[in-house]
Amino acid sequence: MKKLILLLVWLLGGTLPALAQAQRVEVAPGVSVTRKTYPVAANEAPFFNFAEKSEAQKAADQKLVDAVLQRVLDRTQAAKVTLTAGTRAFLGENDVATAAKRFNQAYLLDPQQSGVYPSFAMVAAARFKDFTYANELFRLAARMDSPAATLSADHGRTLLIAGRPAEAKPLLEQAVRDTPDWAVPRMNLAWATLQTGDRDEACRLVAQVKGQDLESVERDLALFKQKAGC
Repeated sequence: MKKLILLLVWLLGGTLPALAQAQRVEVAPGVSVTRKTYPVAANEAPFFNFAEKSEAQKAADQKLVDAVLQRVLDRTQAAKVTLTAGTRAFLGENDVATAAKRFNQAYLLDPQQSGVYPSFAMVAAARFKDFTYANELFRLAARMDSPAATLSADHGRTLLIAGRPAEAKPLLEQAVRDTPDWAVPRMNLAWATLQTGDRDEACRLVAQVKGQDLESVERDLALFKQKAGC
């Protein structure tokens, strides 16, 4: 009996952390996400790593919000400006830690801003390789008000990186409809189609890669044609 009790305690000890990680948390009125934490500073992970904040930290947060709102009076607009700064750090400087800090600041300013959630998704995918959580946050953003026109493109690209081209393909098809003059989702759609086994259709799609940021996919185009033989 004693051995059985010890075994049960050991088994529960192994499952309790997983249960804690699967806990749902309300992060904005009517908006809940899975509680996921990562081994980094709180402000470098989505939703401040769900850390319990001290009174001093709460006061510092309020001081930051007040300072931002002195420059940009509207909270939603202030959040968008802060998200833009984070995206610049993420894409332009490859500085995911700084990007996450800016995204958390935007979350403080306006937790119902839909752009917060795909931004956190990109951090989860790029820094922590947590594509499951990224997928959850992208899908949540799509259900919120005024999602960005680039949402399907970013979501599809993330699933493509995760090695899930069949799931990426319909999102990238939507992205091409949403942003027909952007070369990046067109290129990614061609890759997703090739990786799902339809070479002829992939070759047709790659011939249609055009538009903004074409120069950024030129190496992809050359590699694609080499691999696909078209």
